[in-house]
Amino acid sequence: MGLLKLFSKPSTAAPKLDRLPVGSLTVDRSGAIVATTLSSSTSKSILKEIGRTVLETFASAEDAHVPLAELVSQFSGIKLVAKQLHGGAIIFLLPEVVLPARITLPSMSNPNLDQFVLYLETYVECWKQFNYYVNLARHKKFTAEDETQFLEVKSLITQGLEVILAAVEQGAPRKDEVMALINGAPSIRHLAEHENVIATVESQWHKAFLTMQSLLGRLKVQQQKQGGEWNWSSLFGRGER
Repeated sequence: MGLLKLFSKPSTAAPKLDRLPVGSLTVDRSGAIVATTLSSSTSKSILKEIGRTVLETFASAEDAHVPLAELVSQFSGIKLVAKQLHGGAIIFLLPEVVLPARITLPSMSNPNLDQFVLYLETYVECWKQFNYYVNLARHKKFTAEDETQFLEVKSLITQGLEVILAAVEQGAPRKDEVMALINGAPSIRHLAEHENVIATVESQWHKAFLTMQSLLGRLKVQQQKQGGEWNWSSLFGRGER
């Protein structure tokens, strides 16, 4: 299998890895790197090869009419988890035991529709991670590192919402509702110490998450109709929120 060869085959031409890479990688449908949290010391050729191999695996599954939305490969000391996005993939390279990988949102300078769909799918991953940390609070199993990553996820959700609201007038979560959710969950410890708050936070999260999924679905329909041709104002219009 291509992924197995990627991490195991000896080659004098292959770039040397001093240590296993840990982080996330987002690629578009051509294999170009859109965003990454991996160390700058990680070889770019290795990252491109990982992206290319993952995309080829998803393409092969599609050709064989085998539904494959997520790919998980376990190696010695590292786990690769890849999720297919419409027009690309988000890839996590994780140690054997790890917190959810940090996510960065792709750049959104004059995007087309394909790029905006990729952005939104990555943004939805942030929302999934938010719920992961809420569950840690429920079970009272969290660390200082969990708190740090929870804060980062909330920052991405807040920043990403501004980008989305600047692009669409209808269909996005309401800013006041999202801010109420974020403000209601100042930390994992706060949620763990106030269990009655968790149900409210989960209800708010569920409403916003489904709204994001609905918006993503509408975008994908528009994507099929327009073939990726789109600008900031052509889909739902723009307006003050």
